This record gives sequence, structure tokens and C-alpha cells, in this order.
Amino acid sequence: MIVRDATHDDYQAVMNMASPDTFRDGFDYLPAKFHAYVDDPDTAFLLVEVDGEVVFLDVAHLRDGGEALVPKTIRVAKKWQGRRFSKIFVNASRLQLFAKIIEMSGLQPKVLHILRDTEQRALKRLDSDLSFRMISIINIMYFCSDAIPVKDRLTAAQISLPTLVPYQPTDFQRLLPPAFSAAVLSEGFVFVDWDPHKLSESNMKKFVEAGCYILVDSTKLAAKSLSFGGSYMTPRGRVYHIDIHSKDEALCKAHILNHVKNAFSQYTGMITFYVMVIDKGLKDVVMKFCVRDLHFEHLPHDHTYVLDDLDFEALLNSEMGKSKY
Repeated sequence: MIVRDATHDDYQAVMNMASPDTFRDGFDYLPAKFHAYVDDPDTAFLLVEVDGEVVFLDVAHLRDGGEALVPKTIRVAKKWQGRRFSKIFVNASRLQLFAKIIEMSGLQPKVLHILRDTEQRALKRLDSDLSFRMISIINIMYFCSDAIPVKDRLTAAQISLPTLVPYQPTDFQRLLPPAFSAAVLSEGFVFVDWDPHKLSESNMKKFVEAGCYILVDSTKLAAKSLSFGGSYMTPRGRVYHIDIHSKDEALCKAHILNHVKNAFSQYTGMITFYVMVIDKGLKDVVMKFCVRDLHFEHLPHDHTYVLDDLDFEALLNSEMGKSKY
């Protein structure tokens, strides 16, 4: 068994073992983001080989200047699943991953942030001996629509909704007051394509540079809402994520509508929209607005995720205790 860094040449071998046609119900981001992960200086992308065959992958991101480690995904080749090998591969790769992360940033992360699908019990068992602290819950709903027949309905739905503006660096000061940063966000976290990030000026700059479409309301002094949008191709076609941070129903609808208009201005054909809200009370608002007002089709792939954190030193000590495996 060999643990090593992924390279661009591993693309096909990784796709063959990573089950992109079934992961996230076929809406897998890995084919679109594989090469970016390999190149990203803040991402550790490790593979496990057995007899020259790639059987496991482990991807994790550094966040917030190296203070946080965020595991992104692990995948196990289908023929090795259900045979208790997942934990062996995790234990084999994690110490090397931690060493690589520390080498990349020059310091040891203080905390680990992990997003868990509440339905994936097998993944939770891999870390069952660790004490996590829950930070936030996010709710993801899936909808799809073709751009052409829905455009007229977008104009009608815009009536009476609040005005949003594309984010500018000067808007950051309106995100700092507790009326937004504490009342709307969970412990200062924003989610972009479901990934957790601390709200900071440097992170917002990164999102802009990465081409993320960011919207904020125009409320003076303190904003009431913020959203992020972006798109990529998956094995089941194009997806567009809409990550909404708000507790206001009308603003939530306005963010959805503006992102849908942005998506349809750039792409044609069928698009699947992931709509994320933190406030559970907005789930029904999103459902009714997308299905009743926009006439989107609701897809049976909704998920709920929990964001947990863990002291990194405790995690490192735990992994060192498992190193005999």
C-alpha cells in the first residue's frame, strides 16, 4: 500500500474509482474540480494505491490563513467498500495528509471543520471516537428547469421583491455588524458551494477573484442578506449553486431569482439548481417559490448537512494513536 500526492495524470484512474455517476446522486463536482484541486496550494489531495491500483482518495483544504483544516471528500473504490478497508485507508492517509498540510502552511491548524451529511452514517462511524462540536446546519434543495420557457416568469416574479446589488469590496463593512454577522450567520461562517469559510475581507476577495457571483441587499449600515452563486458541469449536466445567508423571506426569494437570471443569461438548456439555506424556516419558502412561482421541478435529492468542529491537536493525537494501522 502506497500513499502519494495526486497528479494531473491520475484523472482517469481517479474517475474510474470515485463513482462520479452516483456520488451526490450523480451531481459530482470532482470531474470539474479535479485539476484545480491538484494545482491549489491550499489543497492536499492524496491517493492510496494497492498493487499499483488507485483505491482511495482524500481531499482536504486549508482555510483562513492555515488556521483551519476542512476535509472535502474521501472516496473508496467500489470493490473495497463494505470490507472494513475505509478506516484502514483513512488511517494510512491522514498522518501523511496532516504532515503535508503543516508543510504547506508552515503552521499547525488550530481547528478542523467538517461538513457531515446527516444520512451518511458510515462516514460518521469513521470518526466515532472523537468529540465534535456542532456549529451550524445547512439545508440543500434541488430544482431543475430549462432556461427558455421560464424567462417570462422571471420578470413577473421580480415584482415587489427587494433590490439586490452585486457585492463590492466597500460592502464588506455592512457585513460586520452583529445585526448580520451574528444574527444571520452561524458563528461567523459563510458557505460557498456548501464549503464553510469564516467571513473575512480576504476570503471575500478570494471569492470574487474565483469568479463567484455574490449578491447583497442594499440596506444601509448593516446588510440583512448575502448569497453566493456559481456553476460547473457534472455527470448529470450543468449545476448552479445558490448559497443564501438570510432570515428574511422576501430577500431569500430575491436572491434565488437574481441567481436564476444570472444562470440563464450565461447558459442554455437544462440547469439543476442547488439552493442552500441555513434557516430551516426558509425551506418551505424556497420550495413554494421555486415550484409554484418559477415552475421549477423539485428533484428528490434534498440533503441536510451539519457543520462540526474539532480541536486539531485532539485529532492529531487520536490519529497518532492509530498509526500502527
